[in-house]
Amino acid sequence: MIVCPTCRNANPEDASFCSRCGASLAPGATTTMAPRRAPGERPPVEIPAPKPPSRARPWIALGALVLLAGGVGAFLLLRPDPCRGADFVSERFGYCVVTPEGWVAGEARIGDVQLDEFQVPSAATTVFVEAVDLAEGTDLAAFGELVRRRDEEAGLLPGPVRETRLDGVDAQQWDVELTTGEGGFVMREVVAVRGEVGYRITLNASAEDFPVHAEDLRRMLASWRFA
Repeated sequence: MIVCPTCRNANPEDASFCSRCGASLAPGATTTMAPRRAPGERPPVEIPAPKPPSRARPWIALGALVLLAGGVGAFLLLRPDPCRGADFVSERFGYCVVTPEGWVAGEARIGDVQLDEFQVPSAATTVFVEAVDLAEGTDLAAFGELVRRRDEEAGLLPGPVRETRLDGVDAQQWDVELTTGEGGFVMREVVAVRGEVGYRITLNASAEDFPVHAEDLRRMLASWRFA
């Protein structure tokens, strides 16, 4: 019996070729082929291990986070405070001003409406500030017309509109004169729109005190900053 060196099939001794795979059974035919190894004798297949991550990578990420946090902190510390120097900050309406000398700032309520109030204790002079949410797309012209219409509905006659500014925002102002049994009074209305919020500032003073207190209002509005 001749064992085929290629497929290990048993063949008769007089066979010249393997009956299974057809390989030559002549002596020396197996010298050109590598001997078949048992599974345990085969060399293991070597797979290169993955390259370990760089030890510097966590420190780079940490450094980036530190730089980012430092940048945010520096921005918060170094950005200008719009209310620096102001002595009244309205948390309700988001603005701040310098209160005129001799005036007192506080809060007031007229019906269900909450207002900021500035007044002169020694005179019948007040300034009311209110802010209202506006419908999307309402501009200064539309808001000013709304306030003037309310003045008219109250029996008042608004004077001509004059253009002005409030912390860089376009604004309008006009005066309303009123005569009663107690004397003459003048009211100055100032309106502005920022975003979708309408601001209304109203000065009420006697005709006699109005020139002085209108100047106080001018200085106060010059210090106005949106917070």
